[in-house]
Amino acid sequence: MHSCHVRTFQEWRDAARPLLAAGVPWDRIEWRDTTQSQSASLATESGHVASLRLPRSLLQLLSCLSDYRHDGRWHLMYRLAWRTLYENRQLLADEADRDVRDALAWQRAVHHDCHKMHAFVRFRELRGAEGGVRYFAWFEPQHRILRRAVPFFAERFPNMEWTIATPGGAAVWEQGALRFVDAPGSAARTASDAHDALWRTYYRSICNAARINPAAMQREMPQRYWRNLPEAAEIPALIRDSVEQFGQRRSQVDEHAARTPKAVERALAQLPRLEAGPAACHRCELWRNATQPVLGAGPERASIMLVGEQPGDEEDLRGRPFIGPAGKVLDEALAAAGLVRDEIFVTNAVKHFRWEPRGKRRLHRRPDVAHVLACSVWLEREIATVQPRVIIALGGTALRAVTGASASIESVRTQPMRHTTGAHVVATYHPSAVLRADATRADTLRAHLIDALHRARTLAT
Repeated sequence: MHSCHVRTFQEWRDAARPLLAAGVPWDRIEWRDTTQSQSASLATESGHVASLRLPRSLLQLLSCLSDYRHDGRWHLMYRLAWRTLYENRQLLADEADRDVRDALAWQRAVHHDCHKMHAFVRFRELRGAEGGVRYFAWFEPQHRILRRAVPFFAERFPNMEWTIATPGGAAVWEQGALRFVDAPGSAARTASDAHDALWRTYYRSICNAARINPAAMQREMPQRYWRNLPEAAEIPALIRDSVEQFGQRRSQVDEHAARTPKAVERALAQLPRLEAGPAACHRCELWRNATQPVLGAGPERASIMLVGEQPGDEEDLRGRPFIGPAGKVLDEALAAAGLVRDEIFVTNAVKHFRWEPRGKRRLHRRPDVAHVLACSVWLEREIATVQPRVIIALGGTALRAVTGASASIESVRTQPMRHTTGAHVVATYHPSAVLRADATRADTLRAHLIDALHRARTLAT
């Protein structure tokens, strides 16, 4: 049985290397803390020690574990090193292993303690007899993190001369050099200085008392740190103030305002009044550049409803749907299918013309999904009023407005579909697609359009 007495990571490393090189099992060594260096050594050929290689990630983990305040840390460190060398070189990747799980938990605790030290160290000003100024801070970490944590302060305050003392030692920064000395003891704590009042004023000014959560606050800033934080004296009063302010606001706000956020109220105010119709609708920006809204036209009760995309240039000027070039193509297809336009309700998914200037002309521009959604209230009101048995969606935009689907017309034009009211939905190409296509393709699209109108006529009877 080997007995090793160490106090620092370097001493543990010097003692562990020959033992690991000799293959001494972890259960044959007793590790103990000591106040003086009495590190054990083992007579081992130097070549074996020189050839010993541990992964860099493992060494970094072991260095961190040496700062964890636990009597068994040296033993766990050696066990991890021995198992990595003689059992599994990829041991650290197995987080289900109990040793690895404990080591990672201890590593997180050390890092967390360093973070708390960086957050909660408060320097106090000390003036010497000759007028020099130094700064002193007292901190009580849970683990032995002083050497690991103080480089942060050396980088943050390089032009100050300061001392950070802990129960286990102190760090001194002066003339650009960092050194560690024995702890001055808790008696070295300083009394309040002028900067404490600044800390308290700053804390009061940035603290939103109405949002204080005492449980969360104490989880992030445990009370064991409070006695060394000047701003902690403000916490009880701030908590009391938060309770009083919350009660006052609740009494001043009526039930409706407390229940309805202001953003929701503004959005509701922008919704159009249905009785005013699309002429008063400002739910999207298309009304700004359109001449007028183009509403549906046809019998109030029609068995078939035709839904296009949006008005064109001529429709926008005259205020009637499908009276331009695409309307002529539609009229010819209706006649070929044996349908009478005066018996059909004709409308569009979007009620205002979206266009872009091209010289003196206004060219059609496809409406966005937002425009379709904005106009959906008007289309649904038309469907509810007319109560058609069949709805013909002319083009992808109309299909999305009627069914919510974003599929291509080719993929759904022969499929049976239903509107939420129960009406049959027939999807086909928009008449404008016939106008844009070449001669061969135009004949195909025209045939598909007529076939869809035939099917709609059959479904409506």
